[in-house]
Amino acid sequence: MKRSSLIFGALLWGMGAMAQTAQWNDKDWECRISENGCLEQIVFKGQHGNDTVPFFRKGEHRGPSFYVVTGGKSTTADWTPDGKFAYRAEIEGVECSLKYEKWNGAPAMRITLTNKGHVPFQPEKAGIRMGIDTYMDKYPEWFGKYFPTLMRNEKTHFFGYLQTPSGHTLGVVSPQAVASWSVEYNLGYQDPAPHWFMGHRIESLNLDLINALPLPSRNPQHLWKLDQGETKSWIIALVDIEEPGVFEEKLHKLADIPMLRIHKTAYVPGELVEFDVISSGGQVCVVDDNGKEIPVQVENRAEDVKHISCCLPKVGMYTIRVKDGENQAEGILSVHSSWQWTLEQARKGALKYHQKATSHIESWYGFHSAFLAARYFPDKALDEQLCKRFDYLFDLLHDKDKMEPKYYASRIQNTSGTIGMLVDKYQAYHDVNDLKKASRLADWLMNTWQRKDGAYVNHNTVYTSVIYVAKSMLELTLEERKLGRSDKTWAAAAKRHYQSAKRAIDQLVASQGDFETEGELTFEDGMISCSALQIGMLALMQEDAKKRQYYTDAMLRILHSHDCLAQLRVPDARRRGGTMRYWEAQYDVQMLPNMFNSPHGWSGWRGYATYYAYLLTGDERWLIETYNAMGAFSNLIDYKTGDLRWAFVVDPYLKVKQACSADTRVTEDSLSFGNPHPELYDTRSFVIGEQYVNMISDWQTVNTQDNDVHELFKCIGESMLVNAFIVEREDGSVVGYNCKVKREGDTLEVVVDEKQIVNLHCNLKSPCKVLFGGQSRSLKKNYLGWAFGEDLYK
Repeated sequence: MKRSSLIFGALLWGMGAMAQTAQWNDKDWECRISENGCLEQIVFKGQHGNDTVPFFRKGEHRGPSFYVVTGGKSTTADWTPDGKFAYRAEIEGVECSLKYEKWNGAPAMRITLTNKGHVPFQPEKAGIRMGIDTYMDKYPEWFGKYFPTLMRNEKTHFFGYLQTPSGHTLGVVSPQAVASWSVEYNLGYQDPAPHWFMGHRIESLNLDLINALPLPSRNPQHLWKLDQGETKSWIIALVDIEEPGVFEEKLHKLADIPMLRIHKTAYVPGELVEFDVISSGGQVCVVDDNGKEIPVQVENRAEDVKHISCCLPKVGMYTIRVKDGENQAEGILSVHSSWQWTLEQARKGALKYHQKATSHIESWYGFHSAFLAARYFPDKALDEQLCKRFDYLFDLLHDKDKMEPKYYASRIQNTSGTIGMLVDKYQAYHDVNDLKKASRLADWLMNTWQRKDGAYVNHNTVYTSVIYVAKSMLELTLEERKLGRSDKTWAAAAKRHYQSAKRAIDQLVASQGDFETEGELTFEDGMISCSALQIGMLALMQEDAKKRQYYTDAMLRILHSHDCLAQLRVPDARRRGGTMRYWEAQYDVQMLPNMFNSPHGWSGWRGYATYYAYLLTGDERWLIETYNAMGAFSNLIDYKTGDLRWAFVVDPYLKVKQACSADTRVTEDSLSFGNPHPELYDTRSFVIGEQYVNMISDWQTVNTQDNDVHELFKCIGESMLVNAFIVEREDGSVVGYNCKVKREGDTLEVVVDEKQIVNLHCNLKSPCKVLFGGQSRSLKKNYLGWAFGEDLYK
């Protein structure tokens, strides 16, 4: 009895020792492995301090964990210890072994899957739930959480990165092919029961080592099963990226995989294209949509860095293909259609995809494109139809005597957005009655929904940055000021609306990132980008240099934090500059579940912010980001057919369910309120991945919000449609955006790409003479500003 107790006690002691958290260290990092075999954290030791990567420590999303999805059901296995830093688990006869090991200096996992069953293993997906804490639910903790910013499958390998709002970047790389990747989201709310809408937070990033087909053509096509007795292994390394500029080279050196580094992804026909291929050797080619190869020039710039240049002759998508030994990589460049054609097609889309009177301004957002196109490219027949439609919807939704909304008055973004549309309409047709309506609506909004501290609110929630209430007020102010030069009434209106907007923006600045928004609180794309853009617009309106710098600094702090939500390094022109929204499809196109929509209409909000950042700082980074984003936005118009699409979906594999029947209780001419759940209608299930998704407002009569895509064309209209830019770089070269520059001595001749471009912004280090549109002007050293045309913010 005594001996048995000793043995039992020894066993208990041994189990307790095994259950202790294990430390796994290296000179540059240290990891803590929990008693259940999952990671608790990784600490990278850098020159400027430590960077801690948090992991979920409990619940089904802790990791790394082996998980399998079959028949729509997800199963996660617990680890059993299998040696030092080694574990194993089993699901459906498939054994997964995990071993933590140092790989080329980085902390890594060696994952091995073995089918020990008697039949092939063909799940929907099977892989590793990474366990990195991506759950952004409260301020200020969300500044240390890692957003899955970029995940990229190639035929032969995988790479990506997660980033925090505070700027820390974690690279993920596997030198083996990974079938796909996915994320999991929280559930949001029932409306109506038992139907669920998805939430606004990310609970897991998964690397799907095996995944059912179909997958995008760039993904590996053979990893959809594991035959009986078959074994496959992967290394998955986690890499500290000290700053984003080293991302591609660091992953190449670590994993010996080819990488593309593309600064500019959008071009016009005939423009010189340049990008870098980082690889040990191999071949590079660029092909058009028909597979025709485009001649390229290759220049060796540094060890393993090849500089590629070529000329892309016409509008379209061009694929870059790199082959380095057994490894392959791909990228996409875009030669975008003219801005004129883009706006004209967007106007057609505003007519085809019905603008509807609902509780959500997103369903009548197409009037921005309609009035912008009418202003610059009049088309009497189309414009009359769209004007008539706007007036009809306006009258349905507003009490014209009181000049206030009849319905959902607390959704102040409906009113502020309508103010912006009325300003657009006034600019197109010069009917002062439109501006009078806008001015009266602005008075109602500020008198009803502006708090003492300046914030615009929906009851107790700050709504300044739900869309951009203050920006709409400032857009009105700029037109009122023009009339105010000869009319005291308009001057007084401009003053009070400016002061109202300024008070709201000052409240944003004072919040120090502790913002509020509509729906479920998270580090929300629009909440951040709309705060940045509104502060930036106010900065541009400041005459005093100190005030201008004060607002500029405040804006840049917010904009930098937003980098983790933007597609800034993806080698794909369709996506570059898009922001990673993921809960809009259920409302916009009645499609479930959540998915990354990038670009989506609300990606335009970052576009305004980067545009303002460039005008304020002259840092070409912001101009390149803006131009790339506008190129991606323009491709929401199919360049082959001219048809409008809603958004681009980033996820490689999604089993979706979408409504496929129209609501029979209303027409597109009726009032329609609330968010009708997709499952209230006939639905169809299918698989999508890395593709454009079509509009539905041409057939769905009830409130849908796919017309929010028109924010992108409004953004193009403000930033690119009539503006050209020239930049002198450090090496003395001068480059143009929306124009071509010819230099002879100290004279620059600028020729615009499109006839409606009448404004020229110059960013020049050296004194020179500039010829533009039949005019000339001598500019002093370090000139930054509008040299020709109108400063739209004064």
